[in-house]
Amino acid sequence: MTHQNDQFKETLKSTFFLDWKHPSVMQKAKELTDGIEDDIGKAIKLFYFVRDGIRYSVKDSRLSYNKEEWKPSLTLKKGYGFCIPKAILLASLARAVGIPSRLHFVDIVNHMTSERLKKNMGSNLFIFHGFVELFLNGKWVEANCAFDKELCIRKNFPWVDFDGVKDGLFASTNEDGEPFVEYIKDRGVYNDAPHQEIMETWAKEYPDRYGNPK
Repeated sequence: MTHQNDQFKETLKSTFFLDWKHPSVMQKAKELTDGIEDDIGKAIKLFYFVRDGIRYSVKDSRLSYNKEEWKPSLTLKKGYGFCIPKAILLASLARAVGIPSRLHFVDIVNHMTSERLKKNMGSNLFIFHGFVELFLNGKWVEANCAFDKELCIRKNFPWVDFDGVKDGLFASTNEDGEPFVEYIKDRGVYNDAPHQEIMETWAKEYPDRYGNPK
């Protein structure tokens, strides 16, 4: 279903970051949803492609000062990304097939963060962690496609599944009952990525990693 009314205008736009009109994004969206008639079926297909087809990696997150780094066409080309580029890609693919989408940002603590990343970040608090909201069957449904299943199996994280009906978000504990993700602060929903706000916040909160925009 394509939503044309004003209520969904902003959540269907091609924007600087949610650049769904880029040929590679349009082509991938078409290829993934070919033959699927309903929005929920399309959304499920897109979610699992981004969750598992785009590997989770923070290795390029330092390059985030360059806005181009978050473009969905680049994430597609690389085949990996951290939570924000992956969320932008999923939201862009959804818009490309007429599903309203928006970005939702929160601050989380990942209690199972590796010591290496914790040392690198100076914390296990992740500020402006991003996921996606998709408008399906008359309501907004949350979808977190950040961690690929292979990573989850390797690290004993519970992976996120998505059925297009229930919210698909990080669990609070893993299968062994160990603390996993704690939601600390809700930073709201956005129709495009608030790049400047995120970079300014990261520079302040993670000065060693993002304090110098070079």
